[in-house]
Amino acid sequence: MYKCDKVYPPRKYPQELMLQRFGLKALEARREVAAVKFLYNVVNNLVDVIDIVSDVCTLESTGSPGVCKLLNDCDKAREEIQQNRFPQRCGFQGNQPIVCCPQSQAVTESIPPRRPPGDISRKKCQEYARYVYETKVPPIPLINAQPVTRNECGHKVVKLIVGGEPAGRKEFPHMAAVGYEPNPGDLQWLCGGTIISNKFVLTAAHCLSDINAGNATWVRLGVSKLTDGNNRQQIRIAARIAHPDYRTDSHYHDIGLLRLEKPAKMNSYARPACLYLSPNIRAERAIATGWGQTSWGGEGSNDLLKVIIELFTQNVCDEFYRNQRKLKRGILNDIQVCAGSMKEEKDTCQGDSGGPLQIYHIGDKISCMYDIVGVTSFGKGCAGSPGVYVRVSNYIQWIEDTVWP
Repeated sequence: MYKCDKVYPPRKYPQELMLQRFGLKALEARREVAAVKFLYNVVNNLVDVIDIVSDVCTLESTGSPGVCKLLNDCDKAREEIQQNRFPQRCGFQGNQPIVCCPQSQAVTESIPPRRPPGDISRKKCQEYARYVYETKVPPIPLINAQPVTRNECGHKVVKLIVGGEPAGRKEFPHMAAVGYEPNPGDLQWLCGGTIISNKFVLTAAHCLSDINAGNATWVRLGVSKLTDGNNRQQIRIAARIAHPDYRTDSHYHDIGLLRLEKPAKMNSYARPACLYLSPNIRAERAIATGWGQTSWGGEGSNDLLKVIIELFTQNVCDEFYRNQRKLKRGILNDIQVCAGSMKEEKDTCQGDSGGPLQIYHIGDKISCMYDIVGVTSFGKGCAGSPGVYVRVSNYIQWIEDTVWP
């Protein structure tokens, strides 16, 4: 070890020299000087810490800006330590490290921006169109037999549920019957709905429960005849979700969702429809479907019925629904659609509530799909006056946030 022979006398501070000149004892002078030096160091260190903890720093690893923070105040630094990485230091406060904390941390902790309404619906429409095609293996074993992919589209182009006609098999595979069970084994199919995903059915908010039959408890999918057992799926309802603005004493915002207890099996008999995204419906007519009454006061139909009806302007609808207690602001064109037939016995009826008003999907290289433009809400009867439907395009954000969060 290197040894220094020369001894340097301790440096005398100005305060000590002054004290000696005034004749104070050396011991007392040293004590007072030590006290002054101690206080000076404490204050100086405190100021340094205050200055460091808010200082702007630069992360050497990325070159991005940061802020000096106590380790406990920087989540990103704690994550790095858990990953056996050492965060960049600015200094210490006592034994507490002060680290360079990324400014981007504030961004990651903020609420992510909402995706544009309709984005996920477009993607799902393309995805669901694939269920039109089914791949089947020949039932009889053959040499070199290969699976065959077939188009199972059941759409029928019609010329243009009272005055309706039976729907074809697989023609409306998105249809759902909504059932109620007031007593064990007593199933009543009182509303309709639309499959929009393998776990959700779109319907009217007033269909979530019935004053006599209680809450909606079941959905039946994959059939055009309610009593048909082939390809039928019957799934219990796990949750009934009404739009937050819906009120039972009003006809506005009459839209709801049914979450299924288990995912439905998607195939050519039961597959979702597309949601219509534009506020302007590019059609003069639309198709209404349901298992509703075939005459006013009659019984519901076992067969799924379809009817083509005209789309009317808001002014026409207002003429029929003046002074309605549940329409204090009249018909609202941005959230409601008016449709029906003035001349023929064509309209939706009781039991069709919650069912879809639809048009053929056009474009996007997608075939054999329907766009849901409305949800059957209410009317004055079963024909002779327009019915009112919830305009689906106004509720896309709410639907997407609920079904595909």
